[in-house]
Amino acid sequence: MRLLFEVTGVVRRPLEVVRERMFADAGESGSHRLVDREQGVIAYWGDWWYHGEDSLHPHPDGALIRHRVYNIARQGNWAPYLANKLFIGYRARLEDTMRARVRDLEAQS
Repeated sequence: MRLLFEVTGVVRRPLEVVRERMFADAGESGSHRLVDREQGVIAYWGDWWYHGEDSLHPHPDGALIRHRVYNIARQGNWAPYLANKLFIGYRARLEDTMRARVRDLEAQS
């Protein structure tokens, strides 16, 4: 597994409140998904190259959410770069998505 991207965000709410909200609609583990409420991890992957992982950690201001994207291709691990147009703009989209997630988690009552 090769880490390609990592973005984080701090939710200014108690860790247990964020955990409850984050896992409210996470579903259960399956063939392409791991849901570990105790460890605060939701991971999902495709059949070819993609592995995404969200993890929850304590933070002095509340809860830290970390999203990581890995390349898990066993062969042709260079191909995801071509298939995703060299990932141009990808990090910016991840950062925008993280900001929106933090806003949503903070806004829920």
